[in-house]
This record gives sequence, C-alpha cells and structure tokens, in this order.
Amino acid sequence: MIRISVIDNDKLVPAGLRALLADTADIVIVHTATTVGGYLAARTGTTTDVVLLDLRLEDGSDPAANVAVLNATGAAVLVISVHGDRRHVRATIRAGASGYLVKNDDADKLAEAIRTVHTGQLALTAELMTLINDDPPELSPQELQVLYLYGTGSTLAATARRLGIAIPTVRSYLDRIRAKWAATDEPVEDIRSLVHEYPHPDDKSAWQA
Repeated sequence: MIRISVIDNDKLVPAGLRALLADTADIVIVHTATTVGGYLAARTGTTTDVVLLDLRLEDGSDPAANVAVLNATGAAVLVISVHGDRRHVRATIRAGASGYLVKNDDADKLAEAIRTVHTGQLALTAELMTLINDDPPELSPQELQVLYLYGTGSTLAATARRLGIAIPTVRSYLDRIRAKWAATDEPVEDIRSLVHEYPHPDDKSAWQA
C-alpha cells in the first residue's frame, strides 16, 4: 500500500483526490494539510510514502524550499499545480521533487505518477521534460551576483553595499534580468523566484568580468 499525504490550500482537493483514487486499491490518503508546517506538526506517528504538494500555498512559502523540507522527512514529493511553467518545474525538480502534475490530469495519470515516484523514478510528461531541459536566459556574472544576493533576502541597499555599487545600479541589473526573461515570453512577477534557476555565483570572480 502506498501511503500519500496531501498539502493543498483548497480543502476540497483532498476530497476530490479521494474520489479520483477510490478505485485504486494500492494507494491511500493518510493525512491532509494546508501548509507544510501544519503537515509536519500533525504527522507524528503516520508514515507517508509520497507527498502531493500544491505548488503555491497561501502562506507564501517558497515551493522549492517546501520540497526540500519534505524530502528531509524521507517522503517522495509530487508537486501539483493548475499549470506547468519552466521556472517552477525546474526549481522544484532541482530542490528534489520527484514529479510534477497539472491538476486537471485524470485518475490514471495521477495513480501512475504516484506509483512512479514511489519507486524512486521521476514522473514528468514529455512536455515538462522539454521545459526543464531548456536553458534559462543567460545572465552576466554581475547580474548573477545581484540576483543571488537580492533573491536570497538581501535588500537593495544591502546588495549594493555588499557589492560596492550604487542602489540605482542594483535596480538596473534587476531590470535587465526581468527584460531577459520577458524576452522569452516568461515575464517575472517576483524576481526573487529566479534564484533557483541559476547556480551559486562565484563571490570572488563575479565582479572581475
């Protein structure tokens, strides 16, 4: 029996999933929650094999960080969302998610994905595999450094101070990054979400270029 937990903003989703999986003898929902914190606090004594995680939770938590926290519990993580886009798919897979499903997928696809990640394999459609294999827009070393510092919580002023540049220069680099992503038809609402798209920049070399 594969034991799954569901973390989703919509409390109706677990009921819908139970209905979808009603005829599936080898999968059972053992726990539901609306936040990762709520799940961690209430899961004592319950073993979960696979966690179905809503991409965007109402508490504003970072999807990739949520995946990493859940992975640490020993469960495989299957991300579910109303749509699939490259940034979020890439970020969650890099953080350790075992798969990504769009919420309108049918019961057969859902059950197949759960079984797949339970065996340690990756559950992604061919379309999503193409998305995550596409390279993100190329950034200069300076843009990468600004993105990393600002994207990991530094303010504009702190980023400027750390790099020895002016605040307007930091804004200029952030605007350039937004423009590069907009040019790929993927406009960015929260630029901090891009930090998971790129490797950690080299502190020593970033400003030598």
